[in-house]
Amino acid sequence: MRFSKHRVGASLGIAILIAIGAAEWWVHRLQKRVDDIERVWEGKASDTELVNFLASNDKILLSNTLTELEHRRVVGGRDSAAKLLTDPDIHVWYCAGLYLGCLGDKRSIPCLIRGLDHPAWRSRPRVVEYLKSMTGQDFGEEKQAWVAWWSAQNNNEKFDFSWDKTQQLGPTNGSPIRLRP
Repeated sequence: MRFSKHRVGASLGIAILIAIGAAEWWVHRLQKRVDDIERVWEGKASDTELVNFLASNDKILLSNTLTELEHRRVVGGRDSAAKLLTDPDIHVWYCAGLYLGCLGDKRSIPCLIRGLDHPAWRSRPRVVEYLKSMTGQDFGEEKQAWVAWWSAQNNNEKFDFSWDKTQQLGPTNGSPIRLRP
């Protein structure tokens, strides 16, 4: 098959247009990401926007959104945040635990216990406050004491965060803590 100069030129022109379109799309998406993160940081995002941001795959946006939801004590993102308790990103699951902890959602208890040695040490007083509020126990920042308490509540099973206890607990309903169905 023989290619004419016109066909080669047209093909090259189409390829350039596709590349430019893809670059413009990428720049637009990047700018939207930056704008969303700035709206959260500056406290300009509405509660509805914050809850919608919980569907994002952007770990920075998720962590900042969860922190803002915690500070505002917005209940609308509870179920979406509960799914993030098992996120592999250390900052996402920790912020999800703090957010749910501030709401008294018992699904956050294992995550909060796990978070007692999280690098974000400045938030540990909040972790302890949320644990005390939900459990009626006060072991301070002593992670091993909390783990022992957890094991005692669960037939002396070894504390294992990978066990999906977080989803079994369900949201708080004002009743005393019940860790085993």
